Amino acid sequence: MATNTNCCSSKEFPDHLKYLLAESKFLHLATCNPHTNVPSISMMHYLYVPQGSTFISDDPNVIVLLTSKETTKFKNISENKNVSVLLHDWMLAGKETENDNDNFTNLLKQLNQQELKRNISASVTGEAFVLKEAEEINFYQKLLQEQDPDSMTFKSDSYAIIKIKIVSIKTNDEKNNLKVFK
Repeated sequence: MATNTNCCSSKEFPDHLKYLLAESKFLHLATCNPHTNVPSISMMHYLYVPQGSTFISDDPNVIVLLTSKETTKFKNISENKNVSVLLHDWMLAGKETENDNDNFTNLLKQLNQQELKRNISASVTGEAFVLKEAEEINFYQKLLQEQDPDSMTFKSDSYAIIKIKIVSIKTNDEKNNLKVFK
């Protein structure tokens, strides 16, 4: 069975999904060992790169992350490109802050919630690749460092950049409204 590696354009994503992909900083990455069928999940810092801004012009929307070559996720991805990713809108998840009594903070929360209309999570099905070409590695390394210079400074043979091509996305909100983008 062939997989469709060209997920819908980010132009087709609703605003709240574009916001979630672009503004979130962490995701949960699920990989699976193809020999033992044992899954593994990790919280990861990531960068979303929409179609048209990717290194390879015909790449679909991608998620880029950095990982040590000593991790289970790296070993799993090296042998099994199929991954799942969970993103959640942590900002709107009802978390209380120490400034909740501040009227300005409450106003900002209300405006933010009205703008995004709902809390959502997105479950991404993707194909992960360990980057091997120096030009592409340098391109994404630069983007990662621009996004977060402190946490993305690894330039060592013991780290790898992983590119996840988005195959499909399912979103779900607090009212259990499910939408699928392929």
